[in-house]
Amino acid sequence: MIKLKRSGALSRLLWGLVVFLVLSRGSAAIFENLYTITVPLSSEALRDQEPSTEESYVRFAMGQLLTRVTGRPDAFLNPALEDLMRDAAQYVVQRGYPDRENLLVTFDSQAIEDALVQRSQPVWGEERPLTLMWVAIDAGFGERSILGAESPGIIRSSQLTIVEDELRAQLELAASDRGLPVTLPLWDLQDISTLDFIDIWGGFGDRVRRASERYGADAILSGRVRVTQYGFDAQWTLLRGRSQYILSGGTLRSGLDQLADLYAGEFSSIGNALIARVTVMGVETLENYGKVMRYMEDLSVLDSVDVENFAGTMLTLRVAARGGPDVLERVLTLGDVLTQLPSTVDSPSSDHLTFSLSQ
Repeated sequence: MIKLKRSGALSRLLWGLVVFLVLSRGSAAIFENLYTITVPLSSEALRDQEPSTEESYVRFAMGQLLTRVTGRPDAFLNPALEDLMRDAAQYVVQRGYPDRENLLVTFDSQAIEDALVQRSQPVWGEERPLTLMWVAIDAGFGERSILGAESPGIIRSSQLTIVEDELRAQLELAASDRGLPVTLPLWDLQDISTLDFIDIWGGFGDRVRRASERYGADAILSGRVRVTQYGFDAQWTLLRGRSQYILSGGTLRSGLDQLADLYAGEFSSIGNALIARVTVMGVETLENYGKVMRYMEDLSVLDSVDVENFAGTMLTLRVAARGGPDVLERVLTLGDVLTQLPSTVDSPSSDHLTFSLSQ
């Protein structure tokens, strides 16, 4: 049996700052603290890299940040970004030690984004799909479980509790590294009554989808994890809409890495903003108008938002969108503020998007 240990201060810090503190503005999940990186000071956590000075840790943090923001795991090796790595300290707006085990580094988001745009590198904003993870665990010593957001208040062996704690810590770290908003189920009475271990392990996608409806996630990542003498063996399946995809790789990180690669390809932009128009139907009150404007003005993918026309209950906006209408359309279809409508005769062009205000 592999020897596992309980997660420590790093896991608690990640839990509080990054992974499960995913807020929603009624839209896409917002990856809070996107430009803040937690650097563990242990060489083990740094995967055999051993920075010896604070400036070295800051450069390491820049490498982690570039992976998050470009969506590319090897971004720190890109020659076009060599000067960002070298001069990482120039982009720092705050740094500090929240405890003895970690350094917290916050970078200047606007300066980083400007640098990436100038170098024709992808920029992936903070609005990202929320992914619900169902993880079925075969612990290998006669016990099975489904991983919840917290340890359930039921009797179980201390060994299984340790396995679950370690799984949470590793999944949190992987999601943090890639900038993925993820959540685990509550695994309360409602979940227990609608789903069981066999549904996840056997790949019964329809049952998993039904159990997931209450969480309002944009996608579902279903995992089968075995504890072996070598560590965790994992198989991942992605459920998006009615589609189902088997992800390659057999590690805990492989599913999250492939998911991040997929999302980054869909939601990141390269180059300067392009002009698009967004028409929102059903804007009946000043409160509705304020809701739409606050929502649009908060989107990181938009550089500017201007009212072009407001007549009756139809509001038309002229926006400058990084990634153009295609990326903007994907961002706006996340969450529940707006519902996309088919193009009409009045808006036939590909740069004119039409939505209705959701009730």
